[in-house]
Amino acid sequence: MTRWKLAALVGMAAAGLATILGGGSLGEVARPAAAAMPGGGAVTGSAFLVAPGLLVTNVHVVLHCRAQGRPVQVAGLAGPWRVLAEEGSSDLVLLSGPPSGEAFLSLSTAQRLPRDMPVLALGYPARAARAGQMEAAPGRIRRAALTVHDPEGGHAPSFVMTDRQGREVEARWEDGIRYFGSEKAGRLRWRLEIDAATGGGNSGGPVLDAAGNVVGVVYAGGQGSTAAVPLADLRELLARAGVAPRLRTPAGLAAPDWSAVRARAAPAVRRLFC
Repeated sequence: MTRWKLAALVGMAAAGLATILGGGSLGEVARPAAAAMPGGGAVTGSAFLVAPGLLVTNVHVVLHCRAQGRPVQVAGLAGPWRVLAEEGSSDLVLLSGPPSGEAFLSLSTAQRLPRDMPVLALGYPARAARAGQMEAAPGRIRRAALTVHDPEGGHAPSFVMTDRQGREVEARWEDGIRYFGSEKAGRLRWRLEIDAATGGGNSGGPVLDAAGNVVGVVYAGGQGSTAAVPLADLRELLARAGVAPRLRTPAGLAAPDWSAVRARAAPAVRRLFC
């Protein structure tokens, strides 16, 4: 954060507004979770099926492949795969390929996810991708934060607000516009911050609730933290593409059986490479 902006925010706090903390980019908070394979140079990421022949992943994964002039390929599924819908401001893309009756995931009907809700992030981190091993990272939702995605530049800065006693308070949309500026209001989005350990290669993988329903999409990770695109942005992308996903009621209060959730979801989660 620049010194003048920090001074301006401290001034707002003195006037009775909450202090806005944080800033930074994914390089400081979390890193985009697409990765180059060691020694091979190929870009890897993760994706999941929302219907036969329809895969969701991150825009920045596809951009890496475009930059190398290579087509996106899906492990275990025949191509070609083309972009059906793309939204850079939420870092989501929908890929279309030949349907073959494969398994797919349901989306939660939840309208709001509570803080501390248990979730599971699935994907193919680079360290396990060569062996074709999917990994599962359990965690809890820490907060919803406001961000401005820049998939081309690999940045998604965010901020945290506190009151005068230093206690975190929930940001409002208006706070995001004040922090980022009205010129970026069109790219302002919510993101989920989760205390799950993901990293390079997890980009585009699903975040699931205890019932195995999708509640978010991983787009960055590092140092025990994961950033995910929320469910509302995923629903919006699918609606624009004319896709009606399978919907399921949210998980109840029972303790999650993550082994069972992983086993059920695994056939619908795929490794991408180019």
